[in-house]
Amino acid sequence: MLTELRVRDVAVIADARLELGPGLNVLTGETGAGKSMLVDALALLLGERATADLVRTGSDRASVEGAFDLAERPDLRAPLAEVGVEADDGRLVLKREVQLSGRSRAWANGSPVTVGVLAEIGRRLVDLHGQHETQSLLKPEAQRAILDAFAGAAPEADAARDGWEECERLAAELRQLEARRAEARKRADYLRHVADEIERAKPKAGELEQLEGEA
Repeated sequence: MLTELRVRDVAVIADARLELGPGLNVLTGETGAGKSMLVDALALLLGERATADLVRTGSDRASVEGAFDLAERPDLRAPLAEVGVEADDGRLVLKREVQLSGRSRAWANGSPVTVGVLAEIGRRLVDLHGQHETQSLLKPEAQRAILDAFAGAAPEADAARDGWEECERLAAELRQLEARRAEARKRADYLRHVADEIERAKPKAGELEQLEGEA
């Protein structure tokens, strides 16, 4: 059971914290209050694809953290242990962070995990159903996911997705490095120009003081 959800700097949400209890929990509010965004944040926590535009304007990263009570789910302890996550106390805390570069990181009970592992844990913990859920069957990515699951290739698909996200992150880092190199070259050209000007001027010791005195 999800007992707590913390959302920070996700889209329009600056900082929101929800404490949930047993049974039915209802979130109400006017249109645009951010109800759907909370559901999207939960989906992000459970392994949904992350993009940099999720980060709230003015922040350098977005984060979602959720606490789960596994007291009634002892069956999850073995699968969690297989991926290096200990939950002997019956409590599981998941966290996902998305940076402006698009890089995404995830943790389970403080241990770093891949997004694929996060998605597998989430699949066992939560079922998300939206009002237009059936329309997702028309999306190519949903069709691929169904086909991958039917073929038993979900782990390979997750690995491919993780690899793609890593490539995107490295490409972003490469663009930043190339921009820095271009800036360094411009700076070097400027400094060479200044050095040439000084060389042509052939300044002499005490000349600056002399000019200042004449002024």
